[in-house]
Amino acid sequence: MLKKVFFIFILSVLSLGITTSNLVNAELTATLWAPEEVLLKEKYYALIIMDSNTNSDSTFDIVTDNEEVIKIKTETVVIPAGKHHGLIEFETIGTGDAEIYAIFQDTLLKEDIRVVESAESPTELDLILPSDLVNVLVDDNKHTGYVFLLNDFENPVTAKEAISVTLTSNGEVTLLSKSVIIEIGNHYAKFIFESQGEGTISASAPNLLPDEEDISFDNTDEIELEMAIAPEPIPTDSSGEVYFWLERDGDPYIATHDVKVTISIDKSSNLSFDSAIEGAIVLTPNTSDRRSTESGAKEIITRTEVQLAHDSEREFILKAGTHYGKTQVYSSFDEASDITISGLAESIDPKEDEEMIKVSNTLDVSTEKSTFGIGTETKVFAFPDPAYKQVEIIVSSYSDDGPVIERDDEFFTVFTDNKLILEPNSQKIIKTDKNYAVITAKVVDSGSADIFAERNEAESDEISIITSGKYVKNPELSVVVLPVIFNTEQDLFLVSSSQDKITTNVSDKDDGNLISITTRPNFQFETFQESESVITVRGTISELLEDDPEIHISSNAFIVDDVLEVYNPERKKINSFHPNYVYPKESFPIITHISDLDENPIRKETLKISSIENMGSISELFYFNQTGSHSIIFYDKNSVPIKSSITVKGAVVQTSESSAVEVVRVITYDIQVTDGEGSGTYEEDEEVTISAPPTKDDMFIIKKKLVGWENLPYKEPTVAFAADDNIDTSPVYEYDYSFLFIIVGVVAAIGALMVIKKKKPKDAKKPSKEDNDLRELLGE
Repeated sequence: MLKKVFFIFILSVLSLGITTSNLVNAELTATLWAPEEVLLKEKYYALIIMDSNTNSDSTFDIVTDNEEVIKIKTETVVIPAGKHHGLIEFETIGTGDAEIYAIFQDTLLKEDIRVVESAESPTELDLILPSDLVNVLVDDNKHTGYVFLLNDFENPVTAKEAISVTLTSNGEVTLLSKSVIIEIGNHYAKFIFESQGEGTISASAPNLLPDEEDISFDNTDEIELEMAIAPEPIPTDSSGEVYFWLERDGDPYIATHDVKVTISIDKSSNLSFDSAIEGAIVLTPNTSDRRSTESGAKEIITRTEVQLAHDSEREFILKAGTHYGKTQVYSSFDEASDITISGLAESIDPKEDEEMIKVSNTLDVSTEKSTFGIGTETKVFAFPDPAYKQVEIIVSSYSDDGPVIERDDEFFTVFTDNKLILEPNSQKIIKTDKNYAVITAKVVDSGSADIFAERNEAESDEISIITSGKYVKNPELSVVVLPVIFNTEQDLFLVSSSQDKITTNVSDKDDGNLISITTRPNFQFETFQESESVITVRGTISELLEDDPEIHISSNAFIVDDVLEVYNPERKKINSFHPNYVYPKESFPIITHISDLDENPIRKETLKISSIENMGSISELFYFNQTGSHSIIFYDKNSVPIKSSITVKGAVVQTSESSAVEVVRVITYDIQVTDGEGSGTYEEDEEVTISAPPTKDDMFIIKKKLVGWENLPYKEPTVAFAADDNIDTSPVYEYDYSFLFIIVGVVAAIGALMVIKKKKPKDAKKPSKEDNDLRELLGE
C-alpha cells in the first residue's frame, strides 16, 4: 500500500511538471521583425523576438509565400531555452511583395516585405509625345518624340550602358527610324515621327517595361445654333418672337462672315410667318367648314397645303459681326401643342481661313388659349441668353385663366441690376390687343444679370440671364512636362496648341497666337519652334529650390499652369531599419540604406553608428549589454545624420555612467588584381599599392607594354591610391613595335649605303661628313 501511494505521488509530480512546462510554452509571446522595404539581390536578416521565458528550446519553421521574390536561407530557427532572439537570413531574388512566416506549435508570426530595384536602376520606359491629338500633330512638319528611362519610383535615371530601344507604330503614324539609342550618361533619347491621322507608337527594350501612346482626334467644341421663343407658350390670337443666335463653348459666337439662317415650322396652320392667320380659323381642302360653330374667331381663311408649306419657312441673314437675329410668328384661333420650329445656319462665302458653319437645331413650342380678361400676373423673358452687347426683354400679361390680350394700353416697369442699362427709347407699354411688349437693354458688364417687371402692382418672378463677352478662340494650350534631372541640360517641357499656330516671337504674332512663358522661381531657358503647333523649352535646373518650379503659359487671356518636377539623384538621405526593442547580450540586425530625397533606396550601406558604450557588433549584427532606451545616430560622408532609438528589455546586466562614445564599424573594400600584385582587403582610405611588369611576352623584336589598368585611370606599372570602393582590375598591355621600327630603319640605311657605293665613280671626291657619320653608325 505504501509503495502504491508513493507511485501515485511521483506521477502527480511529473504530471504537474509537464503541465507547467506546457503552460509556459502555451503562453508563448513573440513577434517577428523584418525590414519593410529591401533591395534586390542583397542579403538581409529578419528577427524573431520571444518575450516569454521558456525552459526548453523553441524551434520555428520559416517559410515565405513568394519564393520568386525572396529565398529563405535559414529554414529552421532554434531559440535556446532562456534566450529571446532568433535570426532569419534571407536573400532577395526578385522584385515584388512577399511575406515571411515563422511557425511554432500554435503560434504563427507574419511580416510583410517589399523588394524593389535600386533607385539608380532603370526598370521601365516612358514614351512621351508633344500631344496625343491628331489636330496638333497633323501638318507638314516632323515631330519629336521622347523615350525616358524611369526607375521603380517613376523618377528619371541615367543609363549606365547604352540601351537600344525598339520603336513601332501603326495606323496613320510613320516613324523615320525603328530604333533609338539612349547613350551612357543620358536619361532619354529623341526620335522623329509623322502623323496623318489616328495611330499608336510603342517603345520596348530588354529587361525594361514597355510603353505605348495613342494619337486620336480631339472632340473640340463645335459652333451651335440656339433658338428661343417668347412668350412661351404663345397665346392664341396673338404673336411671338423667335430669336436665333450662335454659340460656342457656352459663349456668344460672332461670325466674321454672313450666315444664312433658315427657320421652318411644322404646323403652319397653328403657327405661321403669315400674319393673316393671327386669330383666324385656318381651313384646308381636307377640313370641314366651321363657319357656323366658331363665332369667336377673327375670320376664317382657307389655305392649300402648298400655301401652308410656303408660309412655314423663311430665310434670314445674320450679318457678319452680328450676335443674334429674330423674327415674328403668328398664332391662329386654335391652340396646339408639339409644334416644332427647326433652324439651319449656313456660312455664306467664308474666306479660306474662316471656319465653315453648318449647324441645325430644333425647338418645341405650343400655343395656349388666350382670354380678354384682366391681367393679374406678369411674366418676363429675356433673349438671347447668354447676352452680348444687347438683350431684349419681353414682358407678357397673364391671368389665372391663361395669357391675356389687353383691351387697353398697359404700362409696366422693368427692373435690372447694374449689368444692364435699359435703352431710353424702349416703350414700356403693352399695347391694346397685344399680349406682350419688347424693350431692349445694353449689356455693360459680364456675369449674371437679374431682371423682373411690375405692372398694376403685379410683380413678376425674377429671372436671371448670363451676360458675357463674345467667344474668343481658345488656343487649347497644353503643357507636356518632361522628367527632369537636376543640373542637367535637357528639354524641360513642351507647349502645344490644338487650335492654331503658336509662337513666342513678337514679330510673328500676326501669323499665329503669341504665347508668354514664365516660371516661378525664375530660371533661364530657351525655346525652339519644333512645328507650328509645338514649342520646346530647353534649359538647366541648377539651383537648389525649396519647391518645384511652376510653369505659366498665357495667350489671349487663357492661362495654363503646371509644375516642373525636378529629381536630384546627387542628394541622398539615410534610412535605417531595426527592431524597436531587443534583449541584452543577444544579437540583432541594423539595416541601413542610402536613399534619394524621396526615401527610395539606392544601395545597402555600412554606416558609422554612434551610441553608448556596451554596444558591440559581430559581423553585420549588433548587441547591447545594458538595458534601457538607447539613442543611436547613423551618419556618413555627404549625408545628413539621422537619430533613432532602441529599447533593451530584461534585467539590468550592467550599469554605466560613462558618457557617449562612438562605436565605429570598420569599412573594408576588396581589391582584386589579376596578372599583378596588390590584391587584398583594405580599410576605407587605406593606401593601396598595385603593380605589374611594365612589359610581358618579350620577343627579340616585338614585346607587350603596359599602357593602363582596367577600371582605373592610371597608366604606370606601379600606382598607389586610397581605398574607397571594391575594385576588380588587371593590367592592360599593347604591342610595342618601336624596336622593330629601329631595326627596319637600320636595314634601310645599309641598303641605301650599298647602292651609293655601287654608283660611286672612280674619281669620286673625298667622303662627306654625313657619309662618315653613317659608316660610324654601321660600325665600318
